[in-house]
Amino acid sequence: MSDCIVVGGGVIGMMSARMLAISGAKVTLIDQRECGHESSWAGGGIISPLYPWHYDDLTNDLSFESQAVYEELCDDLHRSSGIDPQYQKSGLLMMDEFDSTEAKMWMERYKVDYQRHADGAFFSHVASVRNPRLLQALKIDIINKGVKIVENTQVNQLITKDDKVLGIHSSEGDLLCDNVIICAGAWSSQLLNLSDRIFPMKGQMIIFKQGKVKLSHVILDQGRYIIPRIDGKILVGSTMEDVGFNRDVDEHIKNNLHEFAWQHIPMLENVEIEKHWSGFRPASETEKVIVDRDKNYRNLFINTGHFRNGINMAPASANRITQLINE
Repeated sequence: MSDCIVVGGGVIGMMSARMLAISGAKVTLIDQRECGHESSWAGGGIISPLYPWHYDDLTNDLSFESQAVYEELCDDLHRSSGIDPQYQKSGLLMMDEFDSTEAKMWMERYKVDYQRHADGAFFSHVASVRNPRLLQALKIDIINKGVKIVENTQVNQLITKDDKVLGIHSSEGDLLCDNVIICAGAWSSQLLNLSDRIFPMKGQMIIFKQGKVKLSHVILDQGRYIIPRIDGKILVGSTMEDVGFNRDVDEHIKNNLHEFAWQHIPMLENVEIEKHWSGFRPASETEKVIVDRDKNYRNLFINTGHFRNGINMAPASANRITQLINE
């Protein structure tokens, strides 16, 4: 029997399992597929909300808390796993919205400075990670810390009695525990009766093969971004599609993302696209992240609804949920 069962093996689930294990808990993590192969893998890995003034205080607080520890965390994961998450503090060039009244108020409140460029505003503090490498490193690290990982296992429902959760019914049988933490991303509402429903918001992305195009920083414009990777590849995203759990990728969108990229970096017009994929962000109807104790069951905890900011908020979200459990 585990002290804690974490449902969902994305960056939120694995980071939560890591913090719980560090605090001394015996942790089992369950994922319906393989850990790190859904939204966390599919995103861009920018360690900041794209337009932070669009989000609530909790999102901003968790973002700043995570930004403060991310470089050291990636170093720890690299040492533990042998895999470099490729943290790079390249900065971000924002080409729109930075001069709006809302943006200026946010920057004054949080004391965030930028350098004015001809094309926009440069935020030098913004970093990024290579999502798949971060997730690979995190998986090895939590195994090293004693977390038991159960993959390709569907959690069907919670086992409850009165105001307590006793464990979970799964496709591989029942598992009992003292606490359950739901980190199932876009699938969270299938297990929880939430007033703020979580639903999938699909995004499509492309990555260019290595070429002669050199980009030293992230570019953000009209809600889309261009991200340089250490190996010279360049990632471009992302769409926003409320289409349920439809994984299909669209050739028109692929071409549209390509056009967005070469309009900002003309040399990309003739660079070959290596891959085109989609992922499901966990969106909430109130557009707010949920990091809290469940209202109905005293030992059920929820860490979901991070939308576009799962990678970005994961360390601080994991820390908060661990604190709630250990109160």
